[in-house]
Amino acid sequence: MKHNIDLDHCSLLLKQITDDIAASAPRHASNASVPELIAQVHAVNAAADLRLRSELQTHYPDIGWRDEQSASFDTAAAHWVYDPIDGAYHYLQGLPLWSASLALVQDGRASIALVYDPAQRELFMARQGAGSSCEGRPIRVSPKTELVSTVVGSAISPKLQVGAEAQEYALRLFSAIAPQVFVVRPMAATSLQLAYVAAGRLDAYWESGNDAADWLAGALLVQEAGGVVTDLDGRHLQMDSRGIVAGNETIARQLRHAAAPVATPGQSSM
Repeated sequence: MKHNIDLDHCSLLLKQITDDIAASAPRHASNASVPELIAQVHAVNAAADLRLRSELQTHYPDIGWRDEQSASFDTAAAHWVYDPIDGAYHYLQGLPLWSASLALVQDGRASIALVYDPAQRELFMARQGAGSSCEGRPIRVSPKTELVSTVVGSAISPKLQVGAEAQEYALRLFSAIAPQVFVVRPMAATSLQLAYVAAGRLDAYWESGNDAADWLAGALLVQEAGGVVTDLDGRHLQMDSRGIVAGNETIARQLRHAAAPVATPGQSSM
């Protein structure tokens, strides 16, 4: 079923809610415990989620909503995926480079993507088949062809969040890839780093783990900007994908090749 989405209206809602979050965000780190910090982010997320969900379901009642509690959700049905604060650790430390992302998912893939950076007041937008833009200007991925000259983004999740084995795997990937590129910059929230790949500011991005719901919006931005997005094995990105690689076709292929020798958790090295 085709949905007639007013992207300007969705963009305005996302900006308003995110700017409100940013206006009351911490300006520096606090001495709160990790559980207290997590509870703080969850409270802000819940309020933002309720606000945007109410607005979107008023205008688009046939489109579902997926959140962290949607364990048995029908992923084939059209639904929104929203992350009010992607980059919670940046947000909690009073740092910039966190973002909000919103994707409309149909048949398991994003068809609309919005990523908003409240610090720079930049909105990245993509619609399937219609290209990607930043503040209304078309954007394209980097044209580089040599991995050795690339500036690449990544992320290594905290051990408390993903466990020791998953973090060790991410660190092994980092060690394998870093010597083969010009520089690695784990510089921002994942959705924002993917937006930077789409805009040619980063040449590529990779990450291990399985956070496909968090990658959906940024992945569409990259694809509609002329890039490719796959899992670490080169397959199309799916909800159960193992990791993500994004960039132009040549650099993404070289990046996957650099990552290939690293044994995955539970797999013995060759």
